[in-house]
Amino acid sequence: MFDMPSIHVYFYAPAPSDHVLNHIVTRYDPPFSHCDVQFEDGMASSVYQHETVYWRKRGFKKPGYVKLSIPVSQADYNRAYNQCQERATKQFAFDAIGMYTLPLPTALQYEREGFTFCSKHCTEILQTANVKAVAGLVAKSVTPSALQQALQNAPMQQPSPSRKFDLRIL
Repeated sequence: MFDMPSIHVYFYAPAPSDHVLNHIVTRYDPPFSHCDVQFEDGMASSVYQHETVYWRKRGFKKPGYVKLSIPVSQADYNRAYNQCQERATKQFAFDAIGMYTLPLPTALQYEREGFTFCSKHCTEILQTANVKAVAGLVAKSVTPSALQQALQNAPMQQPSPSRKFDLRIL
């Protein structure tokens, strides 16, 4: 039906034994504590605490991941792909201040150039890809769970039946 490339967004719901930070995030806005974007060639991007934005091939086989596939035009796909590469090259760093101010009203949230956190990064990548469901979001205010909720209104590709963690949105 679609002859368009897809950007895959993975959302992680932590297990009870996961790091305490994951549970702090989910207490504020459950059920997800982290998100990543992945492209059709397996290249993925996000950022973790105390690290810079990564850009590498990776899998998402750990239990707890849920995948949404979002079809986009080839031009939008290319822009998003290039933005991920650029942020990794420029070593965008984890923004603890930005992430920890998420519960504050938007006007009080702090934003710094060259810094990001996972859901802000993924939201901005999807905005670069012109995904309508995230067009009106303020990226610095978006949690992983809020991003997943927003994407439920986006057109989705049919999930692969071999992937247990795909989420089918009709």
